[in-house]
Amino acid sequence: MPPPPGPSWSQWSTSAVPARDQFTYWREMICEAFLDLTPQTRQRGGFRGRVVQQALGPLDLAGIDSQAQHVQRTEADIARAPRHGYYANLQVRGSSLTSQDGRRAVLRPGDLTLVHTARPFTMDFDGDFRQLSLHVPGPLLEAQLDAPPRTATRIDTTAGVGAAVRHALGAIVRNELHPDAAATLAVHTAGLLAVALDRPAPPEPGRVRGHERLLAAARADIEEHLTDDDLSPTTTASRLGISVRLLHQVFAGAGGTYTTRVRDRRLDKAHRDLLDPSMARLRVIDVAAEAGFADVTHFHRAFRRRYGCTPGTLRRRDGG
Repeated sequence: MPPPPGPSWSQWSTSAVPARDQFTYWREMICEAFLDLTPQTRQRGGFRGRVVQQALGPLDLAGIDSQAQHVQRTEADIARAPRHGYYANLQVRGSSLTSQDGRRAVLRPGDLTLVHTARPFTMDFDGDFRQLSLHVPGPLLEAQLDAPPRTATRIDTTAGVGAAVRHALGAIVRNELHPDAAATLAVHTAGLLAVALDRPAPPEPGRVRGHERLLAAARADIEEHLTDDDLSPTTTASRLGISVRLLHQVFAGAGGTYTTRVRDRRLDKAHRDLLDPSMARLRVIDVAAEAGFADVTHFHRAFRRRYGCTPGTLRRRDGG
């Protein structure tokens, strides 16, 4: 990370004090740069650590280069200095283990995780490391999510939305942007982070069987209410007594989506009805409505994509 080029940047380094005082200075430094924390180290003698931080409007981004240590945010730390927000930590060099709320995330270069500042957490660094740490105020992140984010969960940044977060942090930290542009990008990065966090997490091994049962129940509910006008994730989740978020996770775990399942089952019904001689009196638009399609144009497009012909062509060709 480059040296601070202006008033929006701050820098702290243990090299500024004698070796015997360096870790004491480090403890004070990270409390000033971040929030009240309780670090520990097995290092003897001196301790090398450096933080460079940039203010970005309501957010800030810090680069941390340091030696092995164990860092806690304890109940006492929280009581002494409460703060509602999140730190998104991107591992750049070395490895770390983050624990919060019973979850553990092992980070290697390119991995990202989140911690909530209002609850205890720990971070273990077993060797020299470098991290980028983006502080996001709680309301800014939570306003973009349907449910509280899962902390201490690894987010891959090698592809997809995670990669967009990593590239944005890199653009800010390289000091290539005007401060106003960097602050704007930081807010957009918080939005990208919300998208990455909102993706369903892979189910834990002990939950797989429970998710399979929920998937079967959700599919049964779709079958029972397939032609209902109000069939939706909200109504299905309500009947099953689960959250909409969990419903989407269950379908994602099976490699699909709720919406695709409903559309495909309705297309199956329409296809059967179009080939059924007893249904020949119904117009195509009536068949679509009977199958649960409110928008006939959407029905025609979806039908053609799936079956390679229009509903009318299918009926004339195969239905007689």
